[in-house]
Amino acid sequence: MDEMNGAFEEKKRRKGGKRLMQPEKAAKAPKAPRAEKPPRVPRETSGKTGKVVGIVAGVLVVAYLGLGAWASASHKIYPNVMMGDTNYGGMTEQQVAEQLKASVAQAKGAGVDFVLPDGTEVAHVSLDAMPEYVDFDGLAKHIYNVYGCNDSFLTAGAKYLRALFKPQDAAQVVGAAYSPDLMENLVDTVCDSINCDPVEFAINVTEDGKVSVTKPQDGRVTTDTARDQIGVYLNGAYLSGGDPSEIVLQPASEGGVYDIIPAQEVDLSAQREAVIGQKVNATYDKETGAVTPGHAGVEFTLSDLESAYNAAAAGETVELPNATVETPDVTAEQLQKVLFRDVLSTYTTKVGGASGRRANVKLTASRINGYILNSGETMKYGPLVTPFTAANGYSTAPGYLQGKTVDMVGGGACQASSTLYAAALYANLEIVQRTNHGFASDYIGLGLDATVAQGGPEFEFRNNTMYPIKVIAEYYTSGGKNYLKVTLRGTKVDDSYVKIKTEVLETIPFTEEIVETDELAPGERKVEQTAYTGYKVKTYRNVYSGDGKLISSTFEASSNYKARNRIVLVGKSAATTPVDPGTTTPVDPGTTTPTDPTTPVDPGTTTDPGTTTDPGTTDPGVTDPGTTTEPPVEQEKPGWLDTGLDR
Repeated sequence: MDEMNGAFEEKKRRKGGKRLMQPEKAAKAPKAPRAEKPPRVPRETSGKTGKVVGIVAGVLVVAYLGLGAWASASHKIYPNVMMGDTNYGGMTEQQVAEQLKASVAQAKGAGVDFVLPDGTEVAHVSLDAMPEYVDFDGLAKHIYNVYGCNDSFLTAGAKYLRALFKPQDAAQVVGAAYSPDLMENLVDTVCDSINCDPVEFAINVTEDGKVSVTKPQDGRVTTDTARDQIGVYLNGAYLSGGDPSEIVLQPASEGGVYDIIPAQEVDLSAQREAVIGQKVNATYDKETGAVTPGHAGVEFTLSDLESAYNAAAAGETVELPNATVETPDVTAEQLQKVLFRDVLSTYTTKVGGASGRRANVKLTASRINGYILNSGETMKYGPLVTPFTAANGYSTAPGYLQGKTVDMVGGGACQASSTLYAAALYANLEIVQRTNHGFASDYIGLGLDATVAQGGPEFEFRNNTMYPIKVIAEYYTSGGKNYLKVTLRGTKVDDSYVKIKTEVLETIPFTEEIVETDELAPGERKVEQTAYTGYKVKTYRNVYSGDGKLISSTFEASSNYKARNRIVLVGKSAATTPVDPGTTTPVDPGTTTPTDPTTPVDPGTTTDPGTTTDPGTTDPGVTDPGTTTEPPVEQEKPGWLDTGLDR
């Protein structure tokens, strides 16, 4: 700090660019204080000033009294009483009436625009529509009573002076005298144009595949006093010759005619996330039976949304740049027209066996009947029909456990799943999971069966069409025989159809086992176990166009069916040589072989998709168990090989 002070002092010595080195000066002696001047003695003017003020006051009083007397006696309107551009100041009552008549005549052909503070026009009123009735003399008298010099001279003087410096708007008084009821329709029109709901934020997809955004805007609702105020405005313009031609409407917070209804606040990021996404086709509501509309797939950036939103005016709808739209393949209108219109496939199997088994087939059919799959949905058979218990309505019927025929609850429940599987194949639907039975079923063709067990194998397929599918399962009797028919209804988009080709890779013949027993009469024979031929097959799904041309051929599934030997009990005879029970005799499967093992067969040729076959003739997919050499003890012989459970 000392260095800075020294530098400052050195700089002071360099005035004029020349360094002066001066010896230190001796300290100066302090100056003596000046002697104080004596106070001025004011001149004696108080008396003169008082006289002047008194004179001026007197003059003012006299002038005010004179003004009041003159104004009170003039019988004219105070100055600066305005209505539009017309100054009624200084007019007599009669002159006011004449001026009102002239102004009304001038107002014919004029109009008034009602606008918001931002300049937006909400209503236009032609003054030609104003009611013809005007009591000009009565109205002039009313104006004179409010603004006329008809008071005492003291009051008149004060009002006159006030009017000189503060103009009065006579339109307010005129409006009060000229009731809005006389122009009710005009007032209501203006109020209705003021009222409006808030414009809410919206992101919309236009019919031409564009995306637009609507910026929110506050709404308005007129106040309880709005009608009177609007009436005042119209009267004022009408009686002043169409002036003013524009009236700015203010909100109630500014003493105006409407309250503001705030629009919603918008989170643009959240709004975008709620809109963008993949397209969704219209679907069928299983609960209500109504068609649920889908929506387009939409994509756009948050930056593009913010730019368009900020550039838009309140309430304005603008297009979003660079947005992409993918319209749904199926609209609600389209779906409504074609819902369950067509038969996609029909497959029928004959129901045989004991009464309990037939009851079980009928029960499972009822539980899948009416099931609906929307596009993309899957149907699992098991959850719809299980558990296989008496409490769930199932009866005891023959079934297979560990390769043996036993009575079990739910026997025959897989006939419905097999018939449904065949119908799904011929409808060209996607199979998600399926397992063949352990033994070939005699009610349906090779490779067309599907076994289901509680906690075990499942049958499931997917609706890979664009339209809903309904399952119709019917159990009926015709010609003394029982049948199960499964129909899949949906919407055909072309005339293609399916044939199932079955290739038998191997035929496994059964053998006959002779077992001697003392329980039978000598030589008496009894079949203890029916025989089944085993097969290894492959199935192929062939899709044809309506004119019979092959479109595609795909491998569907492999099915391996076990062979089961026939066991025949024979009564012992003393005259014959005992038969070794272990001796087996190969048996020609004969009529139990459904196909030539060397030739692919087409089980679908007997099933015309979409056609119901008369069960009295040739049933599609039906094998009459009476044509086999084995008695139809068990019409369905599935095999869950892990546990040996068959139904």
